[in-house]
Amino acid sequence: MNPEDFFTTPEFRKLHPVKQQVIKELALNGESTTPESMLPRIMTVNKELSKRKLNFTKEETALLIRIMKQGMTPEEQQKVDMLMGFFR
Repeated sequence: MNPEDFFTTPEFRKLHPVKQQVIKELALNGESTTPESMLPRIMTVNKELSKRKLNFTKEETALLIRIMKQGMTPEEQQKVDMLMGFFR
């Protein structure tokens, strides 16, 4: 699925507009995201959201990760899943 396809899903459309914008920026600017760079980017986004008194739910974080994994090789996606498993 193309990252832009996620923008029309019901789960994306339910998000707060600021969260939608953050995810769009990450998805459209994150074409070269690597598993190693993904976690720091998510943490930075969470810090920015918390300044606005917002945060991602587990479901929203899962959506963000699915979007960011687009374009990764299966090996990279597996590495992301392994890294994220440490934080659950």
